Amino acid sequence: MKHFFLSILLIYVTKCYGQKTFTFPATFKSDVSDTIWHKAVPDPYRWLEQINSDSTAKWLKEQTRFKDHCEGKTFNRLQNFLSYYSHIKSKPIFREGKYYFSYLVYDENETACLYYQERIDDVPDLLFNPNTIEKKSIVNINDIALSADNKTLALVLTKNAGDWKTIRFLDIKSKKLLTDSVRFVKYSDVYWSGGGVFYIRYAVKDISESFTGIIKGRSLYYHRIGTNQDKDIQIFKPENDTENELRYEVTPKGNYLVLYNSKIISGKKYQTVSLAELPLTDSLSFRDFIVTDKTDVYFKVLGELNDKLLVETNLKAKKGAIYKYDPSTVNSAKKFVHEYQEQLEYSSLVNNKVLRFYNGDKKSYGVINDSTGKQLKIWTIPEGFSFKSISSSQDDSIILYSFDSFFSPSSFYQINLNSFEQKALSKTLIHFDIENLTTEKVYYYSKDSTLIPMYLTHLKNMKMNGINPVILYGYGGFGISMKPFLSVNNIVFLNNGGIFAAPCLRGGGDFPGWHEKGERLFKQNTFDDFISAAEFLVKEKYTNPGKIAAMGGSNGGLVVSACMLQRPDLFKVVVSESGVLDILRYHFYNTGYDKVSEFGNITDSIDFENLYRYSPVHNVRKGTEYPATLLVASDYDDRVLPFHSFKFISELQSNGTGKNPYVLYYQENAGHSGSALLSERIEKNAYIYSFIFKNLGIENKIYLNPY
Repeated sequence: MKHFFLSILLIYVTKCYGQKTFTFPATFKSDVSDTIWHKAVPDPYRWLEQINSDSTAKWLKEQTRFKDHCEGKTFNRLQNFLSYYSHIKSKPIFREGKYYFSYLVYDENETACLYYQERIDDVPDLLFNPNTIEKKSIVNINDIALSADNKTLALVLTKNAGDWKTIRFLDIKSKKLLTDSVRFVKYSDVYWSGGGVFYIRYAVKDISESFTGIIKGRSLYYHRIGTNQDKDIQIFKPENDTENELRYEVTPKGNYLVLYNSKIISGKKYQTVSLAELPLTDSLSFRDFIVTDKTDVYFKVLGELNDKLLVETNLKAKKGAIYKYDPSTVNSAKKFVHEYQEQLEYSSLVNNKVLRFYNGDKKSYGVINDSTGKQLKIWTIPEGFSFKSISSSQDDSIILYSFDSFFSPSSFYQINLNSFEQKALSKTLIHFDIENLTTEKVYYYSKDSTLIPMYLTHLKNMKMNGINPVILYGYGGFGISMKPFLSVNNIVFLNNGGIFAAPCLRGGGDFPGWHEKGERLFKQNTFDDFISAAEFLVKEKYTNPGKIAAMGGSNGGLVVSACMLQRPDLFKVVVSESGVLDILRYHFYNTGYDKVSEFGNITDSIDFENLYRYSPVHNVRKGTEYPATLLVASDYDDRVLPFHSFKFISELQSNGTGKNPYVLYYQENAGHSGSALLSERIEKNAYIYSFIFKNLGIENKIYLNPY
């Protein structure tokens, strides 16, 4: 591959924004081409899929140099203020067994440490510091699970914020790690049973395999504490792990191992929910108690109630309800809690009480039911806020929960399921002004006349003058609902007159059938919803196309990239983080087969025509003036490999006229969601927002107020 660079002429602007045009780094174009369903599909940047090759490393070095030249004037000041804003003082605790835990960061250059306390008012004590494990990698705690006897803690650790996990075990009393090490864990929860844990692993010998091709052999295992991993017991392996899903859980009282799977019966695909009785024995066997051929339904086993199992599902209730299932037979269910007008977002069973959360049109609310299904308590949280975290222990009836908004950090509360008494756990202290900010929900019509909700966050005295800068944020995929969330990066933007707009795109899970109307062959609906959101904001005099920055990550990165290609006139800036941008080749790596139901697969001719029509890498047109574009990618991201961004930025740069900048921000030692280090996240976000401010023409108007 080294010979590729013999013919590359790398020329840079000496100061990006001091010139009227940009001269981009040149990228070698090969003659690689595929024939898919009788259609020639050129792939000139296929070599960039070798993300760790010497040639790619040289290419990245020049892209980074170009990125540095294009740095906005507000970058350094933004770094300082985002660091200041990020230091939020609160009590972010959660419950496991008899302990309260919290993650705290005291050094921006280290990952969060784990603290614990026995009583809610105790001073937290340091339990585990992941920064002491390795010097060569950035190690952070992804999750924890406490044993039933409260003596041993399973630590789910990740390196460089990647998706591969290693489970280590910590003795609570001594605060020392045991020798056990469980590797090659991915996309898995961890549940205790007896003297060990269940987990899902893949049949790989090295984690690098997910960066070079498909990984297989997904199986459910059991590890007994004090043994080597090669002695672990394989509990279940799907018949076809590239087609069948695999999820599991252990019920709260520990009586059952629940398996969510799919299988082919008489040539037809069925969803199944199966049970195996615990504790684990040599004769462990699963029996189905839910079987359905419906593809657009979900099941979530909440736990044991007397001799029945409570299950949340939308099988016969589109917005979600709770049923009592008989575990001894198949599909024997009675309604326990009926369907509400709003969509059920979360439910849990704690000490024979059922807790449910709903996100309403105006306000979100929680509901408590007793063991007969009778409603005991309902309460609301402030308008514009959504529930964020929920934790509890089977040892008592105290629930901890938090909620936040687009401009307010999490407020942590506890509620007693018996007395219904609520109290705030602490006062949240912040370093930025939110008194003049508000969130409203508006509605607009998409291209096919579907009514779409959208959150708008802005100053209370905002004027509808058609010149307000806007960040239009989108996701719209995998059934994930759009709910209020805090990003301190938006605070500067909002307090300087910006509008943060977040539409509830189809493909998400905001309403019954919403996901199905924005997946696979209907993915264009998602793009139409996003484009229509921008058109609405212009029509209603919130802003104009010269003041709109489109932003999204992962599936949202695909959305904003596809929309900028379809309507380049509608956006001034586009920021895509970890975007799925070569939609014809996503399935050749890692567990890409899991995303086929969302996007489709080129092995199907109809899917191929649909994918080829919107794939960002394949739809860049020569000479078209696309918006100023910033792509963010990470070296340890194997969920959406960085070559997606490599190829798309190469297409933009090679076909661009030089009027607008097309920049790649490449993160090292970072995963799909970026770095685990606060300092690195601050640096990245400062670059993103300085890029937005510069290209929206507002960087000289940005006032940074040390509140």
